[in-house]
Amino acid sequence: MKNLDSIFTEVKEVLEEYSDTFLAKDKYINSKAKQEKPAYHLYGTKEVSLFGKKPEKTYIAGVIKQKNYVSFYFSPIYSHPDDFSDISPELNKFLKGKSCFNLTKFNPDLKKEIKTLLSDGIQKYKEIEWI
Repeated sequence: MKNLDSIFTEVKEVLEEYSDTFLAKDKYINSKAKQEKPAYHLYGTKEVSLFGKKPEKTYIAGVIKQKNYVSFYFSPIYSHPDDFSDISPELNKFLKGKSCFNLTKFNPDLKKEIKTLLSDGIQKYKEIEWI
């Protein structure tokens, strides 16, 4: 699964570009997962009450290396789907559920699109003061 290692590393590098600005963790906060997998997550640094829940750090995005694919989680596409409705057909085919892309292939175009998505998502969350 060397290819998955490469995909994980590439996506993690995109997220790491924001590690000085946001809270970066190698484990999802309050995770109840029984098995530790290679992962990297970005959170906002301030605590915000969303949807009537207790205040907590806003989850932005993350990557987890799974057994047969690499999951890229992108919360802004879940919370604001209309702002991210123009993703490419190539990336869209990996979208499973509302905010998780299960990547089995990767190329420079997908990396560039993920960079743009992340940048746009961060901008959106800043505008609405979630981060």
